Amino acid sequence: MKKITLIIALFSAITFYGQHKIAAKVQQLTLAKTSFTKFAPLTVVATPQTITVASNATFATVNKRVLQSIATNKYPFVELAIPYNGSTIEIQLYRVEVLAKGFHADTDKQANITWTDGAHYRGIVKGDANSLVSFNFYNKEMNGIISAAGINNLVVGRMQTTGNLDNYIVYSDARLSINNPFTCAVTDGGVLPAQNNNRRETFTEHCVTTYFELANDIYAANDFDTDLTTNWMASIFNNVQTLYDNDGITVALKSVYIWTEQDPYFGESSADYLEEFYTLRPVFDGDAGQLLTTNGGGLGGVAINIGGLCSEENVSFGDVFFDYQDVPLFSWTVEVITHELGHLFGSPHTHGCYWNGNGTAIDGCGTIAGYVEGECETGPIPQNQGTIMSYCHLVDGVGINFANGFGPQPAARIINHVESSSCLSTDCINTCFNTVTKFAVANSTLTSATITWTDQNAGPWQVGYTSVNGTINNWQEVAVNSFTVSGLTANTYYKFGIRPICTDDREAETQQFIFATAANWCSGAIFRDTNANGNYPNNQHLIRTIKPENATQSLTVTFNSFETEQDFDFLYVYDGPDTDAPLLGAYSGTENPGPFTSTAQGGSLTFEFISDPFENGAGWNATVSCALSLKENVFTNLQYFPNPTSGTVTITSPEGITGITVYNVAGQLLFNKTINTTTADADISQFANGVYFFKVTNGSKESHFRIVKQ
Repeated sequence: MKKITLIIALFSAITFYGQHKIAAKVQQLTLAKTSFTKFAPLTVVATPQTITVASNATFATVNKRVLQSIATNKYPFVELAIPYNGSTIEIQLYRVEVLAKGFHADTDKQANITWTDGAHYRGIVKGDANSLVSFNFYNKEMNGIISAAGINNLVVGRMQTTGNLDNYIVYSDARLSINNPFTCAVTDGGVLPAQNNNRRETFTEHCVTTYFELANDIYAANDFDTDLTTNWMASIFNNVQTLYDNDGITVALKSVYIWTEQDPYFGESSADYLEEFYTLRPVFDGDAGQLLTTNGGGLGGVAINIGGLCSEENVSFGDVFFDYQDVPLFSWTVEVITHELGHLFGSPHTHGCYWNGNGTAIDGCGTIAGYVEGECETGPIPQNQGTIMSYCHLVDGVGINFANGFGPQPAARIINHVESSSCLSTDCINTCFNTVTKFAVANSTLTSATITWTDQNAGPWQVGYTSVNGTINNWQEVAVNSFTVSGLTANTYYKFGIRPICTDDREAETQQFIFATAANWCSGAIFRDTNANGNYPNNQHLIRTIKPENATQSLTVTFNSFETEQDFDFLYVYDGPDTDAPLLGAYSGTENPGPFTSTAQGGSLTFEFISDPFENGAGWNATVSCALSLKENVFTNLQYFPNPTSGTVTITSPEGITGITVYNVAGQLLFNKTINTTTADADISQFANGVYFFKVTNGSKESHFRIVKQ
């Protein structure tokens, strides 16, 4: 049997942005020469004449020994050969955790029922970085979805005849003879938060836990078996989680509730079901809840709000598709659940007039299909299929390909809402995780440095250090949140690592931080990134304070070259001895920032650099000069409040204020006000939640500070 070739992309030529996170992981494994255990779980059989709903489908029987081997051994990396339409698709997968810590499945008769989870995987078609795959294995069954150009969403699942555990179908949902009728009842419902597509981080730090309540008809469709029903929900969720993970958004399955007898929900619309769910289930174990039924899919779905996390409006409803002519409609169900959660997490529809920074549409699929949101012009029809928050499944010949993910703008809205939702935890799964939130260099000399950190937990910790490109192996336990390293070389970068000490035998994640020893800056020392002869590394967090040897002097740093990944890798410049000093700006791209002259007591400047896990650049090279401090250029009695704020910031100075400017973290000017007064207001109520940088001026005097909008 020949091997199918889809879109083969050379890994070395790929730019891994939001929708390529999983491909990047497989690339890392491939470059590390990881061994993938190979399996062929399906054997092709003749096509049943009674199955006509899916053209070009492949029918097969499952190898139960393979199922049990993968489900039991939970191999970390597997390579599967999946037959389809006379060819074989090879997929490379890595194992993932789907469940949050403390996961439980309950029924209307019993709490915390006994259930054994299987093995969950995600990855890509071998060699195709634009594809996306998720699979699930249990002792009795397997299922999965392969999304790629040329096949759309390829569903692998067992036929839904009563009692069947042997016979499987592999089909493309683009080849179904029936149309996906899913529609969503969500509109904007009012004013949406201002769009902000700029993110300091590529991944969310917050994690959203989910609760699913399954109506009795879903239990019945799973042969009235709680094991199969929970398998179905966990399998569906792995596919949902894969889509969010691919765009850098962390979600986990916290709890499932199964109605084994008639449930209390009924109605003629999705809104009816949602209202009942909202009323009858005000408390559940999760950050977001969703009621699922399988009433033929005709009711569609609805979320109670756009951006409902950390509020009472954190629920949604989905009338999902289970099967047609015994063919599992797996991908349709994944689309409904992911789409409605996407609303709760902050994204409207892509055909609505909410996008591009000017109130226009990303695509025109929903409008063409008759679902108009807003009065803007109809958007374009995607050439390469639609994204998750679109209605492109309603347009003939277009469809939705899961490998397209959410798209940059919807993903940015979701990330912004998740990150600004302060009730969320930072880890849904691990019981022992690293909660260090801030590093600082309390004192740096030519041969030593003292590092401090902030942690919501009281320790103890393990800490260690090495050269900037080395591996930490000198771990030692400390009980206080500071550590002094001595015997170092002047003007040299080092790597510091810290991790909590867990109560079990596991090793917690290490947070790494780059620091440097002092230099004789006023004698011609050069300020560079950590790799003077090549690109700086990915996943780097660096803080360096530059100060003159004489406290009566003031430093000026002038950049001769500068190159970082635009809008993802940022250099933050502070006017003072640490990152609590006034922020002068955040810089990325290829334009030289500055020059920067310190106005702080002692004449110092602090630089913080954060790079994401993917692209990097050549870094920077800057010269440092020293002069007598010019204190007359500083506001001596400037006040601003409140901080944080939800609307207006008041700024006062008896010396007078002539200008206020506000920038986002990407350095874009959002607010500019010319005045001549001692008290002024800046209204940022329409800005998205996040951090903004203010500059206040009066002639030659200026001051910089950060304001948090929440």
